[in-house]
Amino acid sequence: MLYLLLNIFSIFLAILPRSIALYLGKFFGLTLYFLLPIRKKVAYINLKIVFPEKSKKQINQIIKKSYMHYGMIMIEFIRNVSTTIKKQYYSINNQTEEILTKEKSGLIFMTAHIGNWEMLIPIISQYKKMAAIVRTQNNSSGDKFFYKARNYNNVEIISKKGSKKKMLKSLYNNSVLTLATDQNAKDKGIMIDFFGKPASFPKGAGHFYYLTKSKIIIGFCILDKKMNYTFNLEYLEIEDNIEQKEDIIVKVNERYVNKLEKIILKYPEQYFWFHKKWDKNIYV
Repeated sequence: MLYLLLNIFSIFLAILPRSIALYLGKFFGLTLYFLLPIRKKVAYINLKIVFPEKSKKQINQIIKKSYMHYGMIMIEFIRNVSTTIKKQYYSINNQTEEILTKEKSGLIFMTAHIGNWEMLIPIISQYKKMAAIVRTQNNSSGDKFFYKARNYNNVEIISKKGSKKKMLKSLYNNSVLTLATDQNAKDKGIMIDFFGKPASFPKGAGHFYYLTKSKIIIGFCILDKKMNYTFNLEYLEIEDNIEQKEDIIVKVNERYVNKLEKIILKYPEQYFWFHKKWDKNIYV
């Protein structure tokens, strides 16, 4: 039933002009802002770590804008099931296009839950094969719809659970292995200073680089004031003289976190603040 309703809602959103659909998304996000106080508490703690100098009012403004932003990208995600995002709504620079068209081998792509990470699939898959690593949804109907929403040509969808062999195979098949590596990896991750506090980051990108020496790229899909997306890529350079696996994993994540911190500071309202990124005792 939920699957059917989501598809009907998607068709309805596709009929609407995109600008109106996104305004509906803002309203949806604002509704969540008032209905999900627990997530607001987590977001507030996270933002206070990143912006200790900001007042309670300033932080709450960022939280409200983050909810509204999340509402917009969810509406865009649902809408895209029934329509194709037009090229006029996103841009990539020359370097990004060159990376995606001229690199014939597999690439390890590190990104994050900022801007609209779901837009990465329809954009990248126009240029190169990609493997999208996704979390299985608890609701089977929701999971079926999410699969449909991400099932573009040139895209292999891989579940996070038990997927290392498939991820490795995707690199050997010359795909872009896409990893959103900003969430808390808990005891399976590597501890890296993130805005001055140690946080656990996934080891995956460094692990696959150690095994394959595939080039690492990093980029984010950011929404601008005109409601269009800017997606730019760059290489994440790693010195050739680092040989030990753990040293490589640390270096990859340190370079990644450096880029991540900068983009978050520039677009704080577009970051997904609602996960417990740091030690669980901070959120008690």
